[in-house]
Amino acid sequence: MSATGEMAGATAADDILTSYQAGGRVIRGSAWRVAANGAGILLGLATATLLLRHLGVAESGRYVTVISLVAIPVYVLDIGLNVTGSRELTLRGVSDRELIANLLGQRLVVMPVGVILVVCFALVAGYPARMVEGTAIAGLGAVMIALANVLLLRLTVELRNVGLALVDLAKQVVGLVGVALLVAAGASLTPFFAIQLAVGVVVVFLVPLLLGKGAFVRPRFDRVDQRDLWRVAFPMAAALALGQIYFRLVIVLMSLISTPQETGYYAGSLRATENLVIMPILVAGVVLPLLAHSAREDMARMRNAIEGLSKGALIAGVLIVLVTFRLAEPVMVLIGGHAFRPAGDVLRIQVATLLFLTLDQIWTASLLALGRQRELILTNAIALLGIAGFAAALVPEFGAEGGAVASVLGEALLAVLIYWRLSRVTGNVMVGHGYLLRVLLAAAVACAPLAVPAIPNLVAAVLSAAIFLGVGQLIGMIPSEVHEAFSPRHLMSWWSARDA
Repeated sequence: MSATGEMAGATAADDILTSYQAGGRVIRGSAWRVAANGAGILLGLATATLLLRHLGVAESGRYVTVISLVAIPVYVLDIGLNVTGSRELTLRGVSDRELIANLLGQRLVVMPVGVILVVCFALVAGYPARMVEGTAIAGLGAVMIALANVLLLRLTVELRNVGLALVDLAKQVVGLVGVALLVAAGASLTPFFAIQLAVGVVVVFLVPLLLGKGAFVRPRFDRVDQRDLWRVAFPMAAALALGQIYFRLVIVLMSLISTPQETGYYAGSLRATENLVIMPILVAGVVLPLLAHSAREDMARMRNAIEGLSKGALIAGVLIVLVTFRLAEPVMVLIGGHAFRPAGDVLRIQVATLLFLTLDQIWTASLLALGRQRELILTNAIALLGIAGFAAALVPEFGAEGGAVASVLGEALLAVLIYWRLSRVTGNVMVGHGYLLRVLLAAAVACAPLAVPAIPNLVAAVLSAAIFLGVGQLIGMIPSEVHEAFSPRHLMSWWSARDA
């Protein structure tokens, strides 16, 4: 691309990210992604219901173990390299097709290696043949999705989150339809892994529909660009890889040191929460371009953005914990049948990880925006050792519940470590004590219906959520930026510009 073209692309990106509407776009974009994921949660629960009831406790454990194993090097490399691409496109300009082509070439090199590594691990670990085959099949589907994600990076940088929300939702729809067809056919374990291939095909099909003519580019392997990308991407991908390894590590360890039954209970809980786990990751992806631009141009604006996003993350985390307290066991019985009733206690513990995950994803995105990915390697490596130690100590004695406690402790440790490194760069960006007290007060009042056994579980959960948000609104817990982003003036502006 010519220097003039690159300058025009960078100017267009700057116009979007420096406009007074940027903050509103980020908030509304996050809302779109979360709303799509909310619909995806319902579809995911339906998918999990069919899957867990059809496969049973032990086979469900094997299925989720393979999916988690694939997620460690494959999906994580995809996420890590996407973060690099998003940041570079923000800085160079969204119209830089050569950059996208080199990102695609980079992905073609590393993703097959990731698949080979996980298949080798499955073989060395002595997994049954159906799990080894499933690892290869699911990994191939992940590669297809990764290639499509490179092309969709333009939507991320341009804050065009409606299209990305559509992709999120389409994945869930394909997953549900695939599982339903296989259950109706009475399929065994292995064919279920092929659903990942179907998801990959659909995502590739959506690319030209969302980006228009010229959406596809030929991969490039320019030596200078590849060297520069790897210099930035490798530590970033390594940091994110470590962060996802510790999250998935518990079930992989359980598959090696615990019983199939306990692994199945933990897998059922993990399956119920995985769509919730995606939410803060999606939001972090939405805000990264704005944070990256602020890190370069206006550090004060970045600090304000981190604090505001942390408030929203805290509200979301507490809300999820409150709602799940009474719904955990009914949800597990609903999606897995009575055989999964013990997984309710696991879910009630495990969902607390989201309280810390919502915060550490915002702080992780902030460090990435600052180019401090090596800081993340340090923090995630320490957390990885911590969660491995927690799991080794707790799983043999307490089974799936011990694994859930290990997950919470590991997530809390990671959040503390990431904030420690972030605050050394930006100064104090933690929400104030007064704000924390307001959140605690709203949460304490919201616990009232949860403590009354006579209230049906669903009613208690809905009342608790309504009280938490209602009291929070009265005492000033809801950030003013949220009110402003959804004010009639901003919504009319969005509708006329279609900026979401």
